[in-house]
Order: sequence, then structure tokens, then C-alpha cells
Amino acid sequence: MGLDSVELVISIEDKFGIRIDDSEAEKIYTVQDFADIVFSRIAKNPTDKCLSQIVFYKIRKALKNLTLTERVIRPDMKISELFSQSELKEKWSQLRTEVGLELPDLVALDFNPELGSHVKILGIKTIKRTTPVSKGTLRQLVDWTISLNRDKLINIEKISSKYEVERIICGITEDRIGVPISEIELHHSFTNDLGID
Repeated sequence: MGLDSVELVISIEDKFGIRIDDSEAEKIYTVQDFADIVFSRIAKNPTDKCLSQIVFYKIRKALKNLTLTERVIRPDMKISELFSQSELKEKWSQLRTEVGLELPDLVALDFNPELGSHVKILGIKTIKRTTPVSKGTLRQLVDWTISLNRDKLINIEKISSKYEVERIICGITEDRIGVPISEIELHHSFTNDLGID
């Protein structure tokens, strides 16, 4: 385990008020592994409260206000289906204000898909550009939004589901290692996919 991994474990231990043995920490490979261990330690009274549904309805209401559309807005709908590329920057800012929550930052590829997904240096493909947020679905936007606003939306003293633990861990991972929230998935390996040593 490298120093970045140790700092991430300590941050999550502090957030949840738990301790994870070194031997157990060495078995954590993915974001989901981490969420499973944390939830097993803190689960007391899981409920059917659905935070993702609450946030989806809030985002859907804001989208309807912004787009003035009567079309059905579904969780599997791509963000790019709601806003044209030319209006994306302005509408994204308005959506952030309307929802009253932090949203993922848009990236260069959201505005210019012709950039290509990699940056070449001396003709060698080296740096992968950040995936466009607008290519994500509303379901993903809900997950990202909850992770970014975890302190505002999730009461750490009353965790009601593993989903809430997953969102907190994704948010802390984004804060600690600097990978955009839109690129952190539960199946990602901390070392191979997210680049933590």
C-alpha cells in the first residue's frame, strides 16, 4: 500500500468513525470493496429511504423548468439529449443554481468532441482526456451529485443504505486523488483504474 492509499483509508476511517486493520485494508482493490467493508461496520438500521430518487426528482424538476419541455425525463436519458452543445455551458450553470447543489464540472470534450480522447506528445498518445460529463446519463448525474454534496445530503450518523456509503467513498476519493467524480465507478480498481499507489 502506497502513501496515497494510506491517506485515503485514513480519510474514510475518520469520516465514518471506524478503524480498518492493515491486513483488511490490503484486501481493498475496488471502490465497491471499500464500500462493502465500511457498510458492514456501520450498518445498524437500513431503511427504504431512497436518496437517489429524491435527488433525481429535484434534478428532473429543475430540468423541466430550464428546458420548458413536457417530454418524459427518465434516469437512463443522456444529458446530451437535454441540452444542445451550444447551450450546454449556460444551461449547466442555470441547472446548478436551480438544483442548489454542486454538479460535476464540465470538461473540454463537452464543448468540442473533435478534440479526441487523448493528447499526443511527440506523436505518442499519452494523456487521456477527461470523459465528457454530457455523455453520462441522468442516473449517473444523480450519483455524481450525491457524491459531491455528500455532507449536505447524507447524515453520517444515520446512514440508511450501502448506496450512501458508496457515494461518500466516491466523493472522498475524488477529493483526495483528484480524479473527476464522473470517472469514478464502483468496479474501478484504486491502483489500475484510478492511479493510486
